Amino acid sequence: MRNRVGKLIICLLLIGLMPAYAQKKGKEKVYRLPDDLETLAGDPDLLKKPEGLTVAAYAFPNYHPSALHNKLYAQGWTEYNLIRSARPWFDGHQQPRTPLLGELDESKPSTWEVYNKLCKQSGIDVLIWDWYWYDGKPCLHEALENGFLESNNVNDVKFACMWTNHPWYVLYPTKRTDGSNAYPPSYDAPDFSKEECWKSLSYMISRYCHLENYWKIDGKPVICIWDARRLESKLGIAGVKQLFAELTEYAKKLGHKGLHFHVTGFSCGNMKEEGYSTVGSYNPMDWIAGRFQPKEIELPDYGTVAADVAFKLWDEHHAQFDIPYIPALAPGWDSTPRYIAPQSRPEKPNRSQWPACTIFKNENPASFKAFVQSSFVYLNKHPEVPRILTIACFNEWSEGHYLLPDNRFGYGMLDALGEALGKGSNHQKHGK
Repeated sequence: MRNRVGKLIICLLLIGLMPAYAQKKGKEKVYRLPDDLETLAGDPDLLKKPEGLTVAAYAFPNYHPSALHNKLYAQGWTEYNLIRSARPWFDGHQQPRTPLLGELDESKPSTWEVYNKLCKQSGIDVLIWDWYWYDGKPCLHEALENGFLESNNVNDVKFACMWTNHPWYVLYPTKRTDGSNAYPPSYDAPDFSKEECWKSLSYMISRYCHLENYWKIDGKPVICIWDARRLESKLGIAGVKQLFAELTEYAKKLGHKGLHFHVTGFSCGNMKEEGYSTVGSYNPMDWIAGRFQPKEIELPDYGTVAADVAFKLWDEHHAQFDIPYIPALAPGWDSTPRYIAPQSRPEKPNRSQWPACTIFKNENPASFKAFVQSSFVYLNKHPEVPRILTIACFNEWSEGHYLLPDNRFGYGMLDALGEALGKGSNHQKHGK
Protein backbone atom coordinates (compact mmCIF):
# COMPACT_ATOMS: atom_id res chain seq x y z
CA MET A 1 0.00 0.00 0.00
CA ARG A 2 2.79 2.39 0.99
CA ASN A 3 4.57 1.62 -2.29
CA ARG A 4 1.45 2.49 -4.29
CA VAL A 5 1.00 5.75 -2.35
CA GLY A 6 4.64 6.62 -2.98
CA LYS A 7 4.32 5.95 -6.72
CA LEU A 8 1.15 8.08 -6.81
CA ILE A 9 2.93 10.99 -5.11
CA ILE A 10 5.86 10.75 -7.56
CA CYS A 11 3.41 10.62 -10.48
CA LEU A 12 1.58 13.71 -9.23
CA LEU A 13 4.86 15.56 -8.77
CA LEU A 14 5.91 14.73 -12.32
CA ILE A 15 2.56 15.89 -13.68
CA GLY A 16 2.96 19.12 -11.75
CA LEU A 17 6.41 19.68 -13.20
CA MET A 18 5.33 19.06 -16.81
CA PRO A 19 3.88 22.56 -17.44
CA ALA A 20 7.08 24.16 -16.17
CA TYR A 21 9.16 21.85 -18.36
CA ALA A 22 6.97 22.58 -21.38
CA GLN A 23 7.22 26.30 -20.66
CA LYS A 24 11.00 26.02 -20.47
CA LYS A 25 11.05 24.13 -23.77
CA GLY A 26 8.72 26.69 -25.32
CA LYS A 27 11.10 29.50 -24.32
CA GLU A 28 14.13 27.85 -25.86
CA LYS A 29 16.25 30.58 -27.33
CA VAL A 30 15.81 31.20 -31.05
CA TYR A 31 18.88 32.91 -32.45
CA ARG A 32 18.75 35.36 -35.31
CA LEU A 33 21.01 37.75 -37.19
CA PRO A 34 22.12 40.43 -36.64
CA ASP A 35 20.91 40.46 -33.01
CA ASP A 36 22.82 37.39 -31.82
CA LEU A 37 25.90 37.51 -34.02
CA GLU A 38 28.40 38.16 -31.21
CA THR A 39 26.79 35.54 -28.96
CA LEU A 40 26.87 32.91 -31.71
CA ALA A 41 30.45 33.78 -32.68
CA GLY A 42 31.66 33.48 -29.11
CA ASP A 43 35.18 34.79 -29.65
CA PRO A 44 35.24 38.35 -31.12
CA ASP A 45 38.48 37.53 -32.96
CA LEU A 46 36.55 35.05 -35.10
CA LEU A 47 34.59 37.95 -36.62
CA LYS A 48 37.68 39.38 -38.29
CA LYS A 49 37.80 39.09 -42.07
CA PRO A 50 40.18 36.24 -43.03
CA GLU A 51 43.34 37.16 -44.89
CA GLY A 52 43.23 36.48 -48.63
CA LEU A 53 39.43 36.09 -48.75
CA THR A 54 37.82 35.59 -52.18
CA VAL A 55 34.16 36.56 -52.55
CA ALA A 56 32.36 34.84 -55.42
CA ALA A 57 28.78 35.61 -56.49
CA TYR A 58 26.69 33.55 -58.91
CA ALA A 59 25.33 35.17 -62.07
CA PHE A 60 22.16 33.84 -63.73
CA PRO A 61 22.23 34.73 -67.46
CA ASN A 62 18.56 35.09 -68.29
CA TYR A 63 18.04 38.83 -68.44
CA HIS A 64 18.84 39.34 -72.10
CA PRO A 65 17.35 38.22 -75.43
CA SER A 66 18.69 34.77 -76.26
CA ALA A 67 18.46 32.23 -79.04
CA LEU A 68 16.98 29.74 -76.57
CA HIS A 69 14.06 31.91 -75.55
CA ASN A 70 13.53 33.28 -79.02
CA LYS A 71 12.73 29.65 -79.85
CA LEU A 72 10.73 28.80 -76.69
CA TYR A 73 8.71 32.02 -76.47
CA ALA A 74 9.10 34.86 -78.93
CA GLN A 75 11.73 37.26 -80.18
CA GLY A 76 13.27 39.26 -77.36
CA TRP A 77 11.70 37.43 -74.39
CA THR A 78 13.68 37.68 -71.14
CA GLU A 79 12.97 36.74 -67.56
CA TYR A 80 12.29 40.40 -66.85
CA ASN A 81 8.82 39.48 -68.17
CA LEU A 82 8.32 37.26 -65.13
CA ILE A 83 9.40 39.74 -62.48
CA ARG A 84 7.52 42.61 -64.12
CA SER A 85 4.25 40.67 -64.03
CA ALA A 86 4.63 39.37 -60.45
CA ARG A 87 1.91 40.38 -57.97
CA PRO A 88 1.65 40.23 -54.15
CA TRP A 89 0.19 37.04 -52.66
CA PHE A 90 -0.70 38.65 -49.32
CA ASP A 91 -0.75 42.03 -47.57
CA GLY A 92 2.79 43.31 -47.22
CA HIS A 93 4.24 40.94 -49.83
CA GLN A 94 6.90 42.93 -51.67
CA GLN A 95 6.15 42.05 -55.28
CA PRO A 96 6.94 43.00 -57.92
CA ARG A 97 10.59 43.59 -57.13
CA THR A 98 11.99 45.83 -59.78
CA PRO A 99 15.59 46.74 -60.70
CA LEU A 100 16.47 50.23 -59.50
CA LEU A 101 18.82 50.65 -62.48
CA GLY A 102 16.19 49.49 -64.97
CA GLU A 103 15.79 46.33 -67.04
CA LEU A 104 19.33 46.38 -68.41
CA ASP A 105 20.14 44.04 -71.29
CA GLU A 106 22.87 41.77 -69.95
CA SER A 107 24.10 40.85 -73.41
CA LYS A 108 25.43 44.40 -73.80
CA PRO A 109 28.94 45.39 -72.64
CA SER A 110 27.59 48.67 -71.24
CA THR A 111 25.48 46.75 -68.71
CA TRP A 112 28.51 44.90 -67.38
CA GLU A 113 30.57 48.05 -67.28
CA VAL A 114 28.05 49.25 -64.69
CA TYR A 115 27.81 45.87 -62.92
CA ASN A 116 31.59 45.28 -62.83
CA LYS A 117 32.04 48.67 -61.19
CA LEU A 118 29.49 47.72 -58.52
CA CYS A 119 31.27 44.40 -57.96
CA LYS A 120 34.63 46.10 -57.47
CA GLN A 121 33.17 48.71 -55.11
CA SER A 122 31.40 46.17 -52.91
CA GLY A 123 34.11 43.49 -52.80
CA ILE A 124 32.92 40.84 -55.26
CA ASP A 125 36.05 39.25 -56.69
CA VAL A 126 34.51 36.55 -58.89
CA LEU A 127 31.29 36.00 -60.84
CA ILE A 128 30.39 32.32 -61.22
CA TRP A 129 28.27 32.10 -64.36
CA ASP A 130 25.48 29.54 -64.60
CA TRP A 131 26.49 27.92 -67.89
CA TYR A 132 24.08 25.84 -69.96
CA TRP A 133 24.40 23.34 -72.80
CA TYR A 134 21.24 22.03 -74.46
CA ASP A 135 20.57 20.31 -77.75
CA GLY A 136 24.29 19.92 -78.41
CA LYS A 137 25.32 23.58 -78.03
CA PRO A 138 25.79 26.42 -75.51
CA CYS A 139 22.61 28.24 -74.42
CA LEU A 140 21.97 31.53 -72.61
CA HIS A 141 25.64 32.33 -73.23
CA GLU A 142 25.02 35.69 -74.90
CA ALA A 143 25.34 37.63 -71.61
CA LEU A 144 28.77 36.14 -70.93
CA GLU A 145 30.06 36.16 -74.50
CA ASN A 146 28.65 39.42 -75.85
CA GLY A 147 28.21 41.34 -72.61
CA PHE A 148 30.64 40.59 -69.79
CA LEU A 149 33.64 39.46 -71.85
CA GLU A 150 33.36 42.47 -74.18
CA SER A 151 33.08 45.07 -71.39
CA ASN A 152 35.99 47.52 -71.12
CA ASN A 153 36.53 46.81 -67.40
CA VAL A 154 36.22 43.02 -67.66
CA ASN A 155 39.52 42.39 -65.88
CA ASP A 156 38.25 44.13 -62.73
CA VAL A 157 36.27 40.96 -61.95
CA LYS A 158 37.33 37.35 -62.37
CA PHE A 159 34.87 34.75 -63.59
CA ALA A 160 34.26 31.01 -63.66
CA CYS A 161 31.63 28.76 -65.22
CA MET A 162 29.19 26.45 -63.49
CA TRP A 163 28.20 23.46 -65.63
CA THR A 164 24.49 23.50 -64.84
CA ASN A 165 23.42 19.90 -65.37
CA HIS A 166 19.69 20.14 -64.85
CA PRO A 167 17.00 19.96 -67.53
CA TRP A 168 15.67 23.26 -68.80
CA TYR A 169 11.97 23.86 -68.56
CA VAL A 170 9.58 26.47 -69.83
CA LEU A 171 9.46 28.93 -66.94
CA TYR A 172 5.77 29.71 -67.05
CA PRO A 173 3.73 27.17 -65.08
CA THR A 174 0.46 26.07 -66.67
CA LYS A 175 -2.83 25.55 -64.86
CA ARG A 176 -4.22 22.22 -66.07
CA THR A 177 -7.85 21.11 -66.22
CA ASP A 178 -7.36 18.71 -63.29
CA GLY A 179 -6.36 21.67 -61.10
CA SER A 180 -2.66 20.90 -61.03
CA ASN A 181 0.15 23.24 -62.04
CA ALA A 182 2.80 21.95 -64.43
CA TYR A 183 5.77 23.26 -66.40
CA PRO A 184 5.95 22.25 -70.07
CA PRO A 185 9.05 20.13 -70.81
CA SER A 186 11.95 21.50 -72.76
CA TYR A 187 15.56 20.22 -73.01
CA ASP A 188 17.39 17.45 -71.19
CA ALA A 189 20.57 18.16 -69.21
CA PRO A 190 23.92 17.44 -70.90
CA ASP A 191 24.69 14.58 -68.50
CA PHE A 192 22.54 12.03 -70.35
CA SER A 193 25.73 10.44 -71.70
CA LYS A 194 29.45 10.57 -71.04
CA GLU A 195 29.99 11.77 -74.61
CA GLU A 196 27.73 14.78 -74.10
CA CYS A 197 29.41 15.54 -70.76
CA TRP A 198 32.76 15.53 -72.53
CA LYS A 199 31.57 17.70 -75.43
CA SER A 200 30.12 20.39 -73.18
CA LEU A 201 32.83 20.44 -70.49
CA SER A 202 35.76 20.30 -72.92
CA TYR A 203 34.15 23.17 -74.85
CA MET A 204 33.95 25.18 -71.60
CA ILE A 205 37.58 24.47 -70.75
CA SER A 206 38.96 25.31 -74.19
CA ARG A 207 36.81 28.43 -74.61
CA TYR A 208 37.28 30.17 -71.26
CA CYS A 209 40.01 28.78 -68.99
CA HIS A 210 42.89 30.46 -70.85
CA LEU A 211 41.41 33.95 -70.44
CA GLU A 212 43.32 36.37 -68.21
CA ASN A 213 40.54 36.81 -65.68
CA TYR A 214 39.34 33.21 -65.44
CA TRP A 215 39.28 32.21 -61.75
CA LYS A 216 42.02 29.82 -60.63
CA ILE A 217 42.74 28.19 -57.27
CA ASP A 218 46.36 27.16 -56.77
CA GLY A 219 46.88 27.88 -60.46
CA LYS A 220 44.09 25.53 -61.56
CA PRO A 221 40.98 26.80 -63.40
CA VAL A 222 37.82 26.35 -61.35
CA ILE A 223 35.12 24.21 -62.98
CA CYS A 224 31.90 24.27 -61.00
CA ILE A 225 29.48 21.34 -61.20
CA TRP A 226 25.85 22.01 -60.30
CA ASP A 227 24.63 18.54 -59.32
CA ALA A 228 27.26 15.97 -58.33
CA ARG A 229 24.53 13.63 -57.12
CA ARG A 230 22.80 13.57 -60.50
CA LEU A 231 26.07 13.20 -62.42
CA GLU A 232 27.04 10.23 -60.25
CA SER A 233 23.64 8.63 -60.83
CA LYS A 234 24.11 8.99 -64.59
CA LEU A 235 27.73 7.89 -64.98
CA GLY A 236 28.49 5.99 -61.79
CA ILE A 237 31.45 6.65 -59.49
CA ALA A 238 33.96 5.16 -61.90
CA GLY A 239 32.46 7.09 -64.82
CA VAL A 240 32.70 10.46 -63.08
CA LYS A 241 36.24 9.69 -61.94
CA GLN A 242 37.26 8.80 -65.48
CA LEU A 243 35.54 11.86 -66.97
CA PHE A 244 37.34 14.22 -64.57
CA ALA A 245 40.68 12.49 -65.16
CA GLU A 246 40.30 12.85 -68.92
CA LEU A 247 39.25 16.51 -68.61
CA THR A 248 42.21 17.21 -66.35
CA GLU A 249 44.60 15.63 -68.84
CA TYR A 250 42.99 17.69 -71.62
CA ALA A 251 43.43 20.88 -69.57
CA LYS A 252 47.10 20.06 -69.01
CA LYS A 253 47.60 19.67 -72.75
CA LEU A 254 46.21 23.18 -73.10
CA GLY A 255 48.84 24.47 -70.68
CA HIS A 256 46.96 24.44 -67.36
CA LYS A 257 48.25 22.91 -64.10
CA GLY A 258 45.08 20.87 -63.78
CA LEU A 259 41.48 21.60 -62.80
CA HIS A 260 39.77 22.47 -59.54
CA PHE A 261 36.30 20.85 -59.52
CA HIS A 262 33.84 22.55 -57.14
CA VAL A 263 30.34 21.24 -56.34
CA THR A 264 27.87 24.12 -56.22
CA GLY A 265 24.38 22.66 -55.95
CA PHE A 266 23.93 19.08 -54.75
CA SER A 267 26.62 16.95 -53.15
CA CYS A 268 27.14 13.20 -53.30
CA GLY A 269 28.82 10.70 -51.01
CA ASN A 270 31.95 10.02 -53.05
CA MET A 271 33.25 13.46 -53.93
CA LYS A 272 36.88 12.97 -52.96
CA GLU A 273 37.13 9.66 -54.81
CA GLU A 274 35.55 11.13 -57.94
CA GLY A 275 37.99 14.05 -58.07
CA TYR A 276 36.18 17.05 -56.59
CA SER A 277 38.33 19.55 -54.67
CA THR A 278 35.73 21.56 -52.76
CA VAL A 279 31.97 21.63 -52.18
CA GLY A 280 29.49 24.39 -51.39
CA SER A 281 25.82 25.20 -51.82
CA TYR A 282 24.07 27.44 -54.33
CA ASN A 283 21.49 28.94 -51.99
CA PRO A 284 20.90 26.87 -48.83
CA MET A 285 18.29 29.32 -47.51
CA ASP A 286 15.34 27.78 -49.35
CA TRP A 287 15.68 24.20 -48.16
CA ILE A 288 17.24 24.85 -44.74
CA ALA A 289 14.12 26.81 -43.76
CA GLY A 290 12.15 23.61 -44.28
CA ARG A 291 14.52 21.65 -42.08
CA PHE A 292 14.73 23.84 -38.97
CA GLN A 293 11.49 25.84 -39.14
CA PRO A 294 8.18 24.15 -38.21
CA LYS A 295 5.60 23.99 -41.00
CA GLU A 296 3.17 26.22 -39.11
CA ILE A 297 5.56 29.13 -39.73
CA GLU A 298 4.26 30.19 -43.13
CA LEU A 299 6.83 32.94 -43.69
CA PRO A 300 10.18 32.08 -42.05
CA ASP A 301 12.22 34.94 -40.62
CA TYR A 302 15.31 35.67 -42.74
CA GLY A 303 17.57 36.45 -39.79
CA THR A 304 16.60 33.23 -38.01
CA VAL A 305 17.22 31.06 -41.06
CA ALA A 306 20.51 32.85 -41.75
CA ALA A 307 21.65 32.00 -38.20
CA ASP A 308 20.62 28.36 -38.73
CA VAL A 309 22.63 28.18 -41.95
CA ALA A 310 25.72 29.85 -40.49
CA PHE A 311 25.89 28.16 -37.10
CA LYS A 312 24.22 24.79 -37.72
CA LEU A 313 24.50 23.84 -41.40
CA TRP A 314 28.06 24.95 -42.22
CA ASP A 315 29.69 23.11 -39.31
CA GLU A 316 27.56 20.06 -40.02
CA HIS A 317 28.72 20.00 -43.66
CA HIS A 318 32.32 20.53 -42.57
CA ALA A 319 32.13 17.38 -40.45
CA GLN A 320 30.05 15.43 -42.98
CA PHE A 321 31.91 15.92 -46.26
CA ASP A 322 35.20 14.30 -47.28
CA ILE A 323 36.38 17.51 -49.01
CA PRO A 324 36.40 21.12 -47.72
CA TYR A 325 33.00 22.86 -47.52
CA ILE A 326 32.92 26.49 -48.71
CA PRO A 327 30.39 28.67 -46.82
CA ALA A 328 27.44 29.67 -49.01
CA LEU A 329 25.00 32.47 -48.20
CA ALA A 330 22.30 34.61 -49.79
CA PRO A 331 20.44 37.90 -49.30
CA GLY A 332 17.03 36.20 -49.37
CA TRP A 333 14.59 34.09 -51.36
CA ASP A 334 11.18 34.60 -52.93
CA SER A 335 10.50 32.64 -56.12
CA THR A 336 6.78 33.47 -56.42
CA PRO A 337 7.23 35.07 -59.89
CA ARG A 338 7.75 31.51 -61.16
CA TYR A 339 4.59 30.06 -59.61
CA ILE A 340 0.82 30.24 -59.90
CA ALA A 341 -0.50 31.38 -56.53
CA PRO A 342 -2.36 28.73 -54.48
CA GLN A 343 -6.12 29.18 -54.72
CA SER A 344 -6.74 28.94 -50.98
CA ARG A 345 -4.94 29.48 -47.68
CA PRO A 346 -5.76 26.83 -45.04
CA GLU A 347 -7.09 27.99 -41.66
CA LYS A 348 -4.42 25.98 -39.88
CA PRO A 349 -1.04 27.29 -41.08
CA ASN A 350 0.96 24.77 -43.08
CA ARG A 351 3.81 26.11 -45.20
CA SER A 352 3.78 23.10 -47.51
CA GLN A 353 0.17 23.94 -48.49
CA TRP A 354 0.50 27.75 -48.40
CA PRO A 355 2.45 29.43 -49.78
CA ALA A 356 3.82 26.02 -50.94
CA CYS A 357 7.18 27.67 -51.58
CA THR A 358 9.64 29.63 -49.47
CA ILE A 359 9.05 33.34 -48.88
CA PHE A 360 11.12 35.04 -46.20
CA LYS A 361 9.98 37.93 -44.08
CA ASN A 362 12.31 40.57 -42.65
CA GLU A 363 15.01 40.42 -45.31
CA ASN A 364 17.21 43.46 -44.72
CA PRO A 365 20.78 44.73 -45.28
CA ALA A 366 21.74 44.58 -41.59
CA SER A 367 20.92 40.86 -41.34
CA PHE A 368 22.74 40.18 -44.60
CA LYS A 369 25.84 42.01 -43.36
CA ALA A 370 25.83 39.83 -40.24
CA PHE A 371 25.40 36.75 -42.43
CA VAL A 372 28.55 37.69 -44.36
CA GLN A 373 30.41 38.24 -41.09
CA SER A 374 29.24 34.81 -39.92
CA SER A 375 31.21 33.27 -42.78
CA PHE A 376 34.34 34.82 -41.23
CA VAL A 377 33.61 32.88 -38.05
CA TYR A 378 33.34 29.60 -39.95
CA LEU A 379 36.50 30.20 -42.00
CA ASN A 380 38.52 31.32 -38.97
CA LYS A 381 37.44 28.20 -37.05
CA HIS A 382 38.51 26.00 -39.97
CA PRO A 383 41.82 27.31 -41.32
CA GLU A 384 42.18 24.27 -43.60
CA VAL A 385 39.18 25.44 -45.68
CA PRO A 386 40.09 27.69 -48.67
CA ARG A 387 39.46 31.36 -47.92
CA ILE A 388 36.35 31.62 -50.11
CA LEU A 389 32.68 32.45 -49.62
CA THR A 390 29.96 32.25 -52.25
CA ILE A 391 26.81 34.34 -52.56
CA ALA A 392 23.67 33.46 -54.48
CA CYS A 393 23.06 35.50 -56.34
CA PHE A 394 24.24 38.67 -58.03
CA ASN A 395 21.20 39.05 -60.29
CA GLU A 396 18.63 36.27 -59.71
CA TRP A 397 15.54 38.46 -59.69
CA SER A 398 12.93 35.75 -60.26
CA GLU A 399 13.99 33.76 -57.20
CA GLY A 400 14.36 36.84 -55.05
CA HIS A 401 18.03 36.42 -54.17
CA TYR A 402 20.11 39.16 -55.73
CA LEU A 403 22.52 41.91 -54.73
CA LEU A 404 21.70 44.43 -57.45
CA PRO A 405 19.88 47.62 -56.39
CA ASP A 406 16.09 47.27 -56.23
CA ASN A 407 12.95 49.20 -55.28
CA ARG A 408 13.04 47.95 -51.65
CA PHE A 409 16.52 48.74 -50.32
CA GLY A 410 18.22 50.65 -53.13
CA TYR A 411 21.92 49.80 -53.00
CA GLY A 412 21.48 48.41 -49.47
CA MET A 413 22.56 44.81 -50.03
CA LEU A 414 25.70 45.74 -51.99
CA ASP A 415 26.58 48.36 -49.39
CA ALA A 416 26.06 45.82 -46.59
CA LEU A 417 28.47 43.44 -48.31
CA GLY A 418 31.05 46.19 -48.71
CA GLU A 419 30.76 47.18 -45.04
CA ALA A 420 31.16 43.57 -43.88
CA LEU A 421 34.31 43.28 -46.02
CA GLY A 422 35.79 46.44 -44.48
CA LYS A 423 35.32 48.70 -47.49
CA GLY A 424 33.64 51.43 -45.45
CA SER A 425 30.59 53.22 -46.76
CA ASN A 426 29.97 53.17 -50.49
CA HIS A 427 26.87 55.34 -50.19
CA GLN A 428 28.58 58.51 -51.46
CA LYS A 429 30.04 56.69 -54.48
CA HIS A 430 26.80 55.69 -56.20
CA GLY A 431 26.06 57.68 -59.31
CA LYS A 432 29.63 58.93 -59.61
